[in-house]
Amino acid sequence: MRRNLALAALGLALAGACWAAAGALPVSLLADEVGAGGVPKGLAVLLALLSIGIALRREGETAPRQNHFKALGIAALGFAYVVLAPLLGYFISIALLAGSAALYYGARRAAGVALFALASAAVLWLAFGALLGIALP
Repeated sequence: MRRNLALAALGLALAGACWAAAGALPVSLLADEVGAGGVPKGLAVLLALLSIGIALRREGETAPRQNHFKALGIAALGFAYVVLAPLLGYFISIALLAGSAALYYGARRAAGVALFALASAAVLWLAFGALLGIALP
């Protein structure tokens, strides 16, 4: 129980620091309603809510065991995406990321994975590039 409370307190402190840092970001004349601090503040709220959930967990409850090496593999895929996106462009690199993640989580090597990868890239490109007008690499 003490460990949960200590982790929750650490999470809340980190959430507060993220909120404060996001509030200190300079405001641009070109900023929209959300501004540069919108996403970091949203993540700070999410971290605070998860920390509260950890603090409220009953003593008998245990979290399911996680395979931390699996999480490291996903982090490696994200790192590879960040490296490849400027070289290959958004569409190809996000399709590779989606397909690789599907294979990593056990999808059968079939045309379905390729279709999933291409559809994911198309939907994300349409959402961010076309609808929101965000410049993509």
